Amino acid sequence: MPDRHGIEAEVVARLTDGIEPDVVRHLLVQCLAGELSPQVTLMRMVCETESVTLVRSAVDEVTERAASSSRAGDNLVRDRVDDLTELFVENEAGCERIAEMLRSNMDSSAPAPTVTEGLAFVERLFDWSVRQSEEASVALYSLGSPEVLDAATQEVVRQFERWGVLGKDRSVLQIGCGIGRFELALAPHVREAHGIDVSSEMIKVAERRCEAVSNVFLARSSGQDLSLFADGSFDLVYAVDTFPYLVQSGMPLVERHFAEARRVLRPGGHFIILNYSYRGDRQTDDEELRRLAAAHGFDVLQGAVQPFTLWDGVGWFMRVRP
Repeated sequence: MPDRHGIEAEVVARLTDGIEPDVVRHLLVQCLAGELSPQVTLMRMVCETESVTLVRSAVDEVTERAASSSRAGDNLVRDRVDDLTELFVENEAGCERIAEMLRSNMDSSAPAPTVTEGLAFVERLFDWSVRQSEEASVALYSLGSPEVLDAATQEVVRQFERWGVLGKDRSVLQIGCGIGRFELALAPHVREAHGIDVSSEMIKVAERRCEAVSNVFLARSSGQDLSLFADGSFDLVYAVDTFPYLVQSGMPLVERHFAEARRVLRPGGHFIILNYSYRGDRQTDDEELRRLAAAHGFDVLQGAVQPFTLWDGVGWFMRVRP
């Protein structure tokens, strides 16, 4: 019997061979092999090239090859090509907006000289980015699409349900709430959903989006700690794509947030981090995070997992040590 994976690999190679630049070809290979979602693929191609023209050319080339050289056994890969093409066509304007945001040079992955300067940069970045696109400001892979962002948000909510951290008797806190998408999504599943952010513009948007929900509470924070909250206030503290900016601002800030999360959690409470850094080294992230967890009284129940389909986020699920 033919090797299905071998057939798929041959089809993917045939559809992507020679496409330039190499980084775009590599991303297309991962997408057509089913290793990356179309959303993350397009986002990464835009981030790598900052050119929707190059992305369009690559997608068009793959689409044309798939249409002109169809063979038996190509169906699964052809379906992935169709999904990628359809997504790009529907969200080309969003891709262009993201490229413009990237070309603005507002974003930077360089370590901050000091924690204070790091937090000031994060505040400026998100005050600015939320004015460009509310959806893209919290998730570039949304391509600026409310529908894509909502689908990705619901994936995270379902994972929280599988982890057993939600409940009508529970209070939860998000560090770095952005536009309030998780507060809005979690409100029906918890007693209270709290969110904080260093960006006053993000908080304004979150307040508008959540204004009709009575059990959502939002506040601008200094970013230095969780001093707005008393000891033992929450059953769950979580951070989605927030810790990379804490890491960028300096390890003292990371250490402080672990200590603060432990302080505001009740006995048996949970701490979830989705994406710890953007350095692209999952093993180093896992080792560093496990060290932090052990030092601050957490047991790691699941580490460095990727449970999502739309998003390539890496998660750590922790519990306050008994």
